[in-house]
Amino acid sequence: MRTNDLGKYVGVLHRRFQIVINRELTLPALNATNANFLLFISEHDRVTAKQIATTLAINKGLVSRELTRLDTAGYIDRTTDQQDHRTSWVQITPTGQAACTTINALMQQLWDQVLADSTQTAIEQTHTELAQWADRASELK
Repeated sequence: MRTNDLGKYVGVLHRRFQIVINRELTLPALNATNANFLLFISEHDRVTAKQIATTLAINKGLVSRELTRLDTAGYIDRTTDQQDHRTSWVQITPTGQAACTTINALMQQLWDQVLADSTQTAIEQTHTELAQWADRASELK
């Protein structure tokens, strides 16, 4: 096995999922990229754009543009921090939470197809490994 192939396979999974999500997701202003942002935001009480960019390893400019799109569409609310006016907090709205239900259902359908022949043990082990690798990769500069 060539370890360099791991990146290729992860990339293929990511791109294929993006293609299908962009095609199947019919909610206004949502695409595969900002749908992932919305899911991340829904998992937290409130976050900053910097936290999204850092955790998801996404360019800050892209995060800013997509947050504007999500805000305009009513999926999120942004509020300025009272002590540090340079910081904006992002929170999900009820409309955003409803969109997350749709996004999660679509993603679950895709994973069900991809993982159809996998055992629960193999899935859990892969999840654990990928989470550990992602944590280690976050230390790369």
